[in-house]
Amino acid sequence: MNILYQLLELLELIILIIIGVQVFYLACFAVGSLFRYRPKLKPSGVRHKIAVIIPGYKEDRIIIDTAVQSLKQTYPKELYEVVICADSFKEETILELQTLDVRVMEVKFENSTKAKSVNKALALLSPQQPDIAVILDSDNVMAPDFLEKINAAYSSGYKVIQGHRTAKNQDTSFALLDAINEEIGNSIFRKGHRVWGVSSALIGSAMAFDFNYFRSVMADIEDVAGEDKLVELKVLKDRHTIEYLEDALVYDEKVSNAQNFSKQRTRWVGVQIYFFRNYFLDGVKEFVTEGNFDYFDKAFQMFLVPKVLLIGILGLMGMLSLFTPVHPLWLVLMVAYFTALLLAVPGRFYNIQLLKALLNIPKAILFMVFSILRIRKSTASKFEVTEKNVTSRN
Repeated sequence: MNILYQLLELLELIILIIIGVQVFYLACFAVGSLFRYRPKLKPSGVRHKIAVIIPGYKEDRIIIDTAVQSLKQTYPKELYEVVICADSFKEETILELQTLDVRVMEVKFENSTKAKSVNKALALLSPQQPDIAVILDSDNVMAPDFLEKINAAYSSGYKVIQGHRTAKNQDTSFALLDAINEEIGNSIFRKGHRVWGVSSALIGSAMAFDFNYFRSVMADIEDVAGEDKLVELKVLKDRHTIEYLEDALVYDEKVSNAQNFSKQRTRWVGVQIYFFRNYFLDGVKEFVTEGNFDYFDKAFQMFLVPKVLLIGILGLMGMLSLFTPVHPLWLVLMVAYFTALLLAVPGRFYNIQLLKALLNIPKAILFMVFSILRIRKSTASKFEVTEKNVTSRN
């Protein structure tokens, strides 16, 4: 019995260390996000040709509004083109898109992925030789000056740029919770990273790349849902810095209920598990042998427990430490983690609605746990649609 007890204590200590490293990591970058960050941009009067690529899979409900909004840029119209990658869209949607000043590229694959659609668009655009490729999701709306700011960063020498994706809607408690979660990610994995001199994380949309470089990176990426993670790993292995533009806004539709919130996170967890298995050790090797910290940092992120789940784990263990023999360090980690998250939440969210959103966290955790138990191998190689409402920005 003593041996069993000692083994359990050892196991708890190991888990404490693993969780503690994660909490320390997140807290460091959360603190970094409190500082002002402005990228070093060089004044330039040059305006580059930009291709705005919007892949979508059966997104008939939202794509028309997205296409209309994408044409409302202050950037010279003759210098940017919007390409809609219409995968399995209805005929009436295609016809309506063709009445707009966008290029419609119809595609259909046996196994659809975002990467396949993007690669088709890159091949279509290659003869025109755009300088910059901007990637949006089918529910994204660019702020009117978004392309101007992307051009400024590109003119300053950055080949890979992440814009600030933020909530378009906060009409339900879960949409607000999703919005807050997004901003915590922006604070920790984008702004906080850049403050400490580490590359920003990519987020899958509101991204911009040197066109030719992006085409070369995407060349062998096809059957994977988390193509942004693979692109990011390749970029960082090539030792390019990923810049973050906090004031280059792209508005994103947030999920409005617990089922879609958990479904979306479950898909992300499936992708994360896939990349952890395939790239974590390579990240360690790259850091040890080549000193490439940015690449290691990305690989380490695949090791992190999802934020919402970690709230549940530390909340439970922290409370148990008050009434059971569970190690008291759990309470310390709980307080440290919750403090880090609160530091990463932008001040504009601190109101009565924040409390209402936080009350939905237990429900989100429960749905997510049940969904994770049903993760399938195909999660990492499938183009799935998360159901969202349509919120127009006029």
